[in-house]
Amino acid sequence: MYRCQLCNRVSRPGERATKVVMERRPTEYPSRGKAQRARSGRRAKSHDDPGGAGYEIAREAIACAACAEEQLAKEAAQADALGI
Repeated sequence: MYRCQLCNRVSRPGERATKVVMERRPTEYPSRGKAQRARSGRRAKSHDDPGGAGYEIAREAIACAACAEEQLAKEAAQADALGI
């Protein structure tokens, strides 16, 4: 059992929780030299990690199925408005 963090309702026993993303933030990851290690037989090779840019989760909530569906619909509408 859990309490939905969006509607504050206590779930029924056995009801599955869903994590929904409430907020994302843009981030940049720096390049890292020799970050990836792979073995080929006895020899170990190191590869560079190029880094990059993207988004990471800033805030998420545990929600019931009804609230999760509603939140996903809001997120889809927002993405359509931004043209993503």
